[in-house]
Amino acid sequence: MTTTLDYRPAAYLIILLGLGGAAAASVVPFYTAGYELKPGVLLAVLMPFLLYGLFTESLRAAWLLASGLLLLAISLALVVPERFLHYDGYADDMIYWAPTLAAAIVLPIAYRLGRRKDDADSP
Repeated sequence: MTTTLDYRPAAYLIILLGLGGAAAASVVPFYTAGYELKPGVLLAVLMPFLLYGLFTESLRAAWLLASGLLLLAISLALVVPERFLHYDGYADDMIYWAPTLAAAIVLPIAYRLGRRKDDADSP
């Protein structure tokens, strides 16, 4: 009997890390008194991980893990400089469209190349 590794718990961890990154990006300083939640940034940074969650049942293990790690790396590469190193109120608006664009590129490629055998046989 062969055993296969289930990478779905790792995929759920990637989604949780993406949620944490979205929360960190959307809670921004408000003058010197506190913090303000920017719901547009929260939704924009969280969107790739919401879309990734749709693919957890249909992708094979390696493709599921690789596409999730790639989305997480792209998201962190965008959030860390934009929010923590050079915060200017998201003036260049890249935080709003770049994560969703990355998901729109990565996820169809991962689905096309890494769908499960039982999904690939159906028309």
